[in-house]
Amino acid sequence: MQHILQIFDNILNRYTMYKVMLWGLSGLFVVADVLAWLNMIAVGPVGLLLSAGVLAGVCYLSNQLFAWAWKATTNAESWFITAMILVFLLPPIDSLHRALMVALCGVIAMASKFVLVLRGTHVLNPAALAVFVMSVAELLPATWWVATPPLAPFTAILALIVLRKQRQFAVFFAFAVAAGLLLIYINTGLHGLALGDTIKAGIVSWPIIFMGSIMLTEPSTLPPTRYYQLLVAVLVGVVFSSQLHWGRLSATPQAALLVGNIATVLLAPAMGAVLRLKRITAIGPNQYDLAFTRPPHVSFAPGQYLEWTLKHRHTDVRGNRRMFSITSSPLEPEVHIGIKTYEPSSSFKKALLALQPGGAIRVAHMAGGFMMPAETDRPLVFIAGGIGITPFHSMIQYLVDKKEARDITLFYLANTAADFVYKDTLATAESVGVKTRYVTGRLEEQTLRDNLELFKRSLVYISGPNALVTHYKQALVALGVPRAHIKTDHFTGY
Repeated sequence: MQHILQIFDNILNRYTMYKVMLWGLSGLFVVADVLAWLNMIAVGPVGLLLSAGVLAGVCYLSNQLFAWAWKATTNAESWFITAMILVFLLPPIDSLHRALMVALCGVIAMASKFVLVLRGTHVLNPAALAVFVMSVAELLPATWWVATPPLAPFTAILALIVLRKQRQFAVFFAFAVAAGLLLIYINTGLHGLALGDTIKAGIVSWPIIFMGSIMLTEPSTLPPTRYYQLLVAVLVGVVFSSQLHWGRLSATPQAALLVGNIATVLLAPAMGAVLRLKRITAIGPNQYDLAFTRPPHVSFAPGQYLEWTLKHRHTDVRGNRRMFSITSSPLEPEVHIGIKTYEPSSSFKKALLALQPGGAIRVAHMAGGFMMPAETDRPLVFIAGGIGITPFHSMIQYLVDKKEARDITLFYLANTAADFVYKDTLATAESVGVKTRYVTGRLEEQTLRDNLELFKRSLVYISGPNALVTHYKQALVALGVPRAHIKTDHFTGY
């Protein structure tokens, strides 16, 4: 089973999350239209095709127009993802009036990405906001027809793919459990409906699966750390199932999601900025350190990552957006990232390395819970595989800058001795208690056994390619290291 899962992860990691979402939604639409032609779902197949065409065209053109007006860098896939989500939420086109209302909904969704922004990042889910506005204005109802029993198995497959890619199962289940428990209480406890019928309806006839996996997990509208993510997920789940009404306002799925978005703004405001390249330094074979200007409002914790968007020509299948860990200390005046290139290199990395000093790149969505504990007396073990050293470099440089001593053992793994980077920083960090063990090749099981007492009394952090992270986590758990004492930071492909 684990071997199969690894093969699945290797396939997923060839593509960005946005490509996976784009292709997944497109596939789900094809399935839905086939089911519509077979009269298995209560929507018209021609209307679905018209809706998809109108929304794709309107969202693309609106996105281009707003980007030009705001002089903004856009993601190559986001407009299409929003268009496809709207297809699943709105009634299919069956008249000219319906077509105009669907088109207006697409324009509102695109406009929200440029108008309703905080610190350079949109703060409300575009599709949810658009259908909320159209519903409250009584221009077009949001039917969420995606929540129909014949389509539920295919929606569940897409949900599993997306959640696995993003590692957001905890967020989904927090939302689903909160929504499900309240739904059961209201329907069975207050209205006397059968428990089985309530559970079945919640799974196949309420948009819990689609909303919880496709919309709630949108990175830009989730808090950066796991605790707040779970808190927002529970809040959305409660509002989702509350069945509250207040005039034209009611606890619809789109309203619940917007409540969660607003909570995110209050708990952890979004951050976006345009950074300008200062220099690129080769630090190892096909490895580079890139230094950027740091605007005053860009703040982060050691170990976190940013989403980087670089507009460039001839964008390949990987898209124009990536997630990179920050390698610099929060106390440094610049923002640094470390990257490694492979052949054939992606168009994104080629464009990134072709940037000249002063060249601009857009960053947003500061996130990640791969951070050191607040208590300074807890021993830590870091296992870094290759370029997985980057978040650890941020942590270690931060300790050096603060002159804060911690008991840290770093196992740094690389294919060859030439692949080890940031060695000067690691040597300096010995003064604050960081002990580095360079390992060429694999960290053998005997080495793990020889250091088992160290692993058991420490918090263990593992960063690197997904296969490496999974392997060492499983190996340590098998040797008796508590799973709760292991934190991981995998690379989902970039």
